Amino acid sequence: MAYTEQRTDSEGRTGHVGRYRVDGRLRSTRRFTAKREALAEARRQEEAGKHGEWVDPGAGRVTVAEWFAIWQESRVDRAPRTIEAERERFRSLVAPSFGDRPLRQVTHEDVARWAATMTSPTTGETASPARRRDAARLLVALLDAAVDARRLRTNPARTPSGKVPALPRAPKTKPHRYLSHEQLRRVADATRTPQARALVLLTALTGLRWGEVSALTVADVDPLRRRVRVSKAYTRLDDGTLLLGDTKTHARREVPLPAILVADVAAQAAGRAPADLLFTGARGGPLRRESFDRSAFRPAVLAAGRAVRTLREALGLRASGLYDDGVVAAVRRLQFGAGLDPTGVCDPATWSLVADADRTRRDGTRGEKVSRTRLFTALSGTTLGPGAEDFDTLTLHDLRHTAASLAISGGATVKAVQRMLGHESPVLTLSTYAGLFEDDLDVLGETMSAAFQATSFEPSAASAATVADAPANVTAIGSARAWAAG
Repeated sequence: MAYTEQRTDSEGRTGHVGRYRVDGRLRSTRRFTAKREALAEARRQEEAGKHGEWVDPGAGRVTVAEWFAIWQESRVDRAPRTIEAERERFRSLVAPSFGDRPLRQVTHEDVARWAATMTSPTTGETASPARRRDAARLLVALLDAAVDARRLRTNPARTPSGKVPALPRAPKTKPHRYLSHEQLRRVADATRTPQARALVLLTALTGLRWGEVSALTVADVDPLRRRVRVSKAYTRLDDGTLLLGDTKTHARREVPLPAILVADVAAQAAGRAPADLLFTGARGGPLRRESFDRSAFRPAVLAAGRAVRTLREALGLRASGLYDDGVVAAVRRLQFGAGLDPTGVCDPATWSLVADADRTRRDGTRGEKVSRTRLFTALSGTTLGPGAEDFDTLTLHDLRHTAASLAISGGATVKAVQRMLGHESPVLTLSTYAGLFEDDLDVLGETMSAAFQATSFEPSAASAATVADAPANVTAIGSARAWAAG
């Protein structure tokens, strides 16, 4: 049973502390001036202990920064990149306002005010909505963990109903960019090495993440079964360190290896041991994303993405990004004059003629001429035909989006796309690529209509006349027309 004791502090001030038992141990409240307040607090603590809701008041004295360090130590199952991002977010946005404050002194009002006004440590201005949202979620998760660890009775960042402070709206994600099969082939043909070509095509036709494709070994590819086993991935930390670990979802999967890629991948694996990396950097180590992007992917995309416009400029045609009838006619004239078969398709042999024509038409500085030479060198392995269109620049991750787009347009189910991309659920696949499935509604409607129509029988001329003469049918047809018109 709770009771009180009189206590005198070091300065000679007299007060009262409440005494109570929880888990068989006698405990004390803080010192109160009034005896009834000390007794009331002791009874509250004792009652909380009986209902399993008691929290040691001393446990909430640790600071938010101290608790963050403890919490991080327990998250060994998280990806290193996730841990690093949380530490940066805490250090730059959470710690300046709450780092030195004891857990039990954090209030809902303080959290709400901070979430709305937190500033960037580098600029001193209000942080971006995305940064504020992520930092607020981190603090809420940190305090939730304190409740689970019985350091706090409730999460001060949440209301009694469990709601969190109004978070900044999540910014709209950058629109996905997708390549058609022709555009993808153009990018692959514009790369400078067989490795770059194989990597671009493998990524864009299987949807592997960069960390996954760069961690593939020779043994991960089974050309007989046409399967690629995805079981690990590289993660790059802010200091440049590459760590080999699990995939993003900590799950293994197999993706189909398109038959068109078997020869390229086999050539890439030739002469290597099963444990060797399939794609390597200049010194034989893991291929780094930033290095590949700078030296191989970005130049290929820039060249391939403006190939039609480059061709039109070299032929003296109006600037445009479409390979139309005018381009076909100009290419045919060029081919005919050089003794080539006038197909109207700009193949590698024709690109050589185009480059010569461009040199005769253009003047410029030495730097501009070198730039044009590099551009035509990149395009020399590509092929353009009627209907080809230029496209905007894109990132390596857009190759993953391209894989989803090509799979969906090819008739793949949501479940198949989910398994290929390694999403945790079909819901994520649908929410990420919902726009790609909208066109399926038109196809579905036509398919359903055709299937239903196939079950009907063509009436004979006599029966058709009989039906046409029936007043009831005439009324029905008129009603149907009126409904359609209305």
